[in-house]
Amino acid sequence: MIPFISNATLISISNTSTIIIANKTCTECLCLSKFSYVALNCFPNNTCQYFNTFPLIYKIQLELQAHLYFIQGVFPNKSQPCFSDISCLLNRLNASNKIYTNVSQSRSISIDNHGYLVTVSSDTSTLVRLYSGNLSSVTNSSLKPFNDVPYAIAYYNETYYVGFTKYILAIDSNNLTILQNITTSYFNGVRDMIFSSNGKLMIVTSVSNSYLLFFNQTGNWSRNYNLIHNQLVNYSNPHGSWYVNDSYFYVTSWTGNAIYAYSAINNSLVWRGRLFFYIFASPLTYSGLSLTIDQYNRYWVSSGSNGIQIYNSQGILIGTINNICSFVFDVLISSDYVLYVSCYSSNQVWRIDLNN
Repeated sequence: MIPFISNATLISISNTSTIIIANKTCTECLCLSKFSYVALNCFPNNTCQYFNTFPLIYKIQLELQAHLYFIQGVFPNKSQPCFSDISCLLNRLNASNKIYTNVSQSRSISIDNHGYLVTVSSDTSTLVRLYSGNLSSVTNSSLKPFNDVPYAIAYYNETYYVGFTKYILAIDSNNLTILQNITTSYFNGVRDMIFSSNGKLMIVTSVSNSYLLFFNQTGNWSRNYNLIHNQLVNYSNPHGSWYVNDSYFYVTSWTGNAIYAYSAINNSLVWRGRLFFYIFASPLTYSGLSLTIDQYNRYWVSSGSNGIQIYNSQGILIGTINNICSFVFDVLISSDYVLYVSCYSSNQVWRIDLNN
């Protein structure tokens, strides 16, 4: 019997991979799951939400007539208590099993609906998919080089969003067909994409002209987005971003070496930004590449040649990791504390299992 909780749903507070299906009963959704997912929300309106992995930060919320199923009989937060202590965490990292694979000039990284680790190579102009367990390549003959250099990738709802200088390609994660070409004259160096309001809002950082760009989904389940708002920021080179909830997110300043917090006003048409904290940077270096927040509300900043920096919620530096590679571009942390690190200059992607 699949364990479940009645009158409850799993609510993600951090980035995680989910799939939403409408017009299906809970029984139908359970049959469709094929035990490929870790959790299932069954809503009373015949809508289902599958979770590929447990979110790092979440809550279980009361919702009458809803059901939360743990499809594989596994429950969230199996991380060892040691991980809440930063000293113990760093000791485990130094002693852990580490493997890597070569990816030329890898950029941002995500986990998709297949459990693949996905990135793009700005050297070979290709989409790269790896098995997340051993980092071996996922072979597919339809993976052709892009016409232009890709600089970013995000994943949402069975779709890869690949960012270029002047446009974003939406690519089906199942058959790798190009679904949409998203453009605006405000694009000048797409660097990160996050999704809010169940995918109805896409927020994009444009690094070279210092804009945050807000796009509205053109229809239910559509992969196309239209620009609805542009916001010029008062700092240099917005780069990475992190979704917290539908009215709050963070942005990193690449050359400004800082984290900015944004809160929604006027029904999410205007966002008020404020400086959250500065990132440590050695002289003449830039540290604000990307941000990941773990389940203990620690801020992991990918800081290029300054390594991985870990801050508490007050913006105080509590740990530094600089023994993985020479230039850290992005970090992804799974719910059971497996770290994936994109190393741009050394042309590597690392997998670090803190449980072993």
